[in-house]
Amino acid sequence: MKKKHHDAPEHAAEPKPDTAPVGDGPDAPDDAAAELNRLRAREDELLRALAELQNVNRRRKQEADLAFRYAAEPFLRELLPVLDDFERTLRALPPGDDPLRAGVALVHDRLAKILEREGLEPIRPQGEPFDPELHDAIAHLPIPGAEPGTVVEVAVPGYRYRDRVLRHAKVVVAAAPSEAASAPDAGAGL
Repeated sequence: MKKKHHDAPEHAAEPKPDTAPVGDGPDAPDDAAAELNRLRAREDELLRALAELQNVNRRRKQEADLAFRYAAEPFLRELLPVLDDFERTLRALPPGDDPLRAGVALVHDRLAKILEREGLEPIRPQGEPFDPELHDAIAHLPIPGAEPGTVVEVAVPGYRYRDRVLRHAKVVVAAAPSEAASAPDAGAGL
């Protein structure tokens, strides 16, 4: 059998490569400027992403520090009623040299000192101005000689743990004497 011979060269079917050198031609400066702008935009994106990552890491560290700082808070909240029970027991026992009273006072004082070393501070605002950030008013009573808005009795002490209020103090606040009680009876002579 005879082979057919083609007259066309073998490489004729391949496309011709672009032979224009880079940087030549009317669009070359525009292409370089566009590439430079694209690279700058990408750099800005990466810098923003890096800044966001740093912010996330900083917030995560702050949250971890706070969690560690206040890790004992739930445990202390559960101990507050025990401390209250000791104080109520001491008020109920007769004063004197009773060994039971001395034992209860000793345990109470030891517990209070341990809690104080851990950062627990009592809020006992007797005679201080009422502060809604620290106190819950359970009553307003007109008290002769007391400045209105002053705490005259602490029903339940409050506590602060480190710089947070763990429990607000329950207090009785002096109220201003009522206007009707201090004014002369205007309708009596009619």
